[in-house]
Amino acid sequence: MTYLLKHTMLVVLALSVVMLAGYASAQSPADVSGTWTGSTSRGASTITLVLQQQGPNVSGTLAGAGTTVDGPISGTVDQNTINLRNDRGSTPTLNVKGDEITGMLSGDAVTLRRAKK
Repeated sequence: MTYLLKHTMLVVLALSVVMLAGYASAQSPADVSGTWTGSTSRGASTITLVLQQQGPNVSGTLAGAGTTVDGPISGTVDQNTINLRNDRGSTPTLNVKGDEITGMLSGDAVTLRRAKK
């Protein structure tokens, strides 16, 4: 192979690696739209989370988790992480894996599952 051909192939390979790295870092946020139900590790009550999603932004309502976090919520989804906030300043961070959300809510471990459509 000539020097020019080798150099061209290296440039193309390098650009391909850069493009793939950019694609991996720009993945779409997880789809969290829908109704999610579950309970905390104490299992005292049923928690219901209803979310609507527009790109990375979410809004909805939370019920059954306690007076400090129940009510309207909003937040963002970054890949498989949901960062929520409410009017009282509560900011739980939850993890999404398919049709399951896990994390901490009001100091308790919580597991929520999406209701089938």
